[in-house]
Amino acid sequence: MQKSAARQVQVVMNGLAFGESPRWHDGRLWFCNWGTGQIIAVDALGNSEIALTVPATLPYSIDWLPDGRLLVVSGCEGLVLSRRQTGGWSPMPI
Repeated sequence: MQKSAARQVQVVMNGLAFGESPRWHDGRLWFCNWGTGQIIAVDALGNSEIALTVPATLPYSIDWLPDGRLLVVSGCEGLVLSRRQTGGWSPMPI
């Protein structure tokens, strides 16, 4: 029986309030920082940026449409918020 190679764990970011809903998109790890209302993107080297702050109440999650627009699901309000190409948000009831 062949042993599997040991994997190393690497911390790519510290200091999050409540990191949730990780998604891999465009070569970076994206996630929601629920405690701050921010969506953060981190690359493989640990370089991070606050992509945007969302007008959603906990809980929320993210994904992308095939055309590249970001979606934010805001559970408490029962809305899917679609990021417009020109900026801003378009609410869509769920």
